[in-house]
Amino acid sequence: MSSQNLPTIAICVATYKRPAMLLNCIKAITKIEAPKEYIIIIVIVDNDKNESARHVFEAFDATKTDNIYYVVEPNRGIASARNRLLKEAIKHEAEYIGFIDDDEFPHSKWLISHLNTLNEYNADIVSGPVISTYETTPLKSIKINVKHATGHIPRHVAAGNVIFKDLLISKGALWFDTSYNFIGGEDFDFFNRATEMGFSKVWCSEAIIYETIPEERRTKKYLFYRHFTGAINNVVYYKTKKNTFLAWPHFLIKSFGKFVGGLFSFILFMFSQKKELLEKGIIKIASSLGYLCGLLNIIIERYR
Repeated sequence: MSSQNLPTIAICVATYKRPAMLLNCIKAITKIEAPKEYIIIIVIVDNDKNESARHVFEAFDATKTDNIYYVVEPNRGIASARNRLLKEAIKHEAEYIGFIDDDEFPHSKWLISHLNTLNEYNADIVSGPVISTYETTPLKSIKINVKHATGHIPRHVAAGNVIFKDLLISKGALWFDTSYNFIGGEDFDFFNRATEMGFSKVWCSEAIIYETIPEERRTKKYLFYRHFTGAINNVVYYKTKKNTFLAWPHFLIKSFGKFVGGLFSFILFMFSQKKELLEKGIIKIASSLGYLCGLLNIIIERYR
């Protein structure tokens, strides 16, 4: 079979002012085990109009790396960048589209594991675990605690580690909702809508992605901020997709439960001094306050 008849997989990376992380990400992608029966291309969408990631692309172009493409999406926002990735993938006639974030890097068997699961379960969407690490290269010593086995149907699908068929766009006419551009949650919304349209999803525990946690994200302050804004997004999504009136009793109960649970974790921490209890308390209190802010329409645009 000639290469022209082989299906194309577009591995897509959106980036914004993180050239060092992007370089690490692209290096790792070029080293994964690639199945011979597919054409693999890499698509980079730079969401910085000043093209801060161009020199990363040019570094690979200079080494004559095949099938890597770079475009700039001047319209700021995470959903706008992801939509540009979809457009570029379709332009290159990709039958399968994979998403990975610029602060991540894949395990060498990441792609093969995704494809095996996609074919075994005849799925339209395959998602996998994202393992946090302080390193920039996959280490066998990293302890991997995967909650679900391959074949599990995930409740939500995130764009940090996913491969899906082009049918979601060509048949389902799905695009990322730009109202989520600066608050996040655009990926949950996109794949939830896909599921509602009948596209199937499945989990692959072997398709591992590593996320490098920079120094500024290792603080208790960032832990609070991340879960606080995430809780706000949950309320916004609920109001948009379900019912604004019903959101009040639903999230008031959740907020109260999280707050009580957080206080209990803090009390246990005072006696045990266990770090995980302190972090659990921070997460619960942050979520509790985030639910309240969401109900009051206090929105934090974390990606602006």
